[in-house]
Amino acid sequence: MPGTISNARRNAERNAGHGGMRGHAWPSRVRGTVAAMAVVVLSACAKQVVSSGTTLPGASPVPSVTTDDPSTFGSATGKGAIEGFLKAVNAQDLQGMSALWGNAKGLARDQFKREELEKRLIVMQCLIQHDKAVFPEDRPRLVTGGRQEFLIELTKQGASARTSITTVQGPGGRWLVEDVDVAKLRDFCR
Repeated sequence: MPGTISNARRNAERNAGHGGMRGHAWPSRVRGTVAAMAVVVLSACAKQVVSSGTTLPGASPVPSVTTDDPSTFGSATGKGAIEGFLKAVNAQDLQGMSALWGNAKGLARDQFKREELEKRLIVMQCLIQHDKAVFPEDRPRLVTGGRQEFLIELTKQGASARTSITTVQGPGGRWLVEDVDVAKLRDFCR
């Protein structure tokens, strides 16, 4: 029986610190798979990344909601904020998108680190990019807290989907895109 004890000891030593799980490489495999999927999604969805952290020679810096003229961000109306956001999406203009995306506190670019902001904008760009956009209803649906929810129909390569986009008034009364219900737009990212 000495062989049985040494086998048990080897197994115990091998599994020590892993909660008795053999082959503890499983979590790293999952992390690798998730990382690979993120790279594929981001690379498939973005053709060009425009960084809001750098200024090209001759270009003007991106305005900040806290320090610059409020007319350089947001829109005078909720519908105008959506129209501008959709135009920036199709132009692959991350700076333009970031000048129209935020919440009641202000622009998202003043609330997120640049890398996080760019990742979120690229994913939204992928999901929202379209050939045609139509507002099926003339008026917004009112939502709590002074927010406006608009129904929008996007068409891309013959496929269409309806979703809602919520706008909110930010500082200075300018309207910003606060939320896009992307669940119905997942097939658009191809």
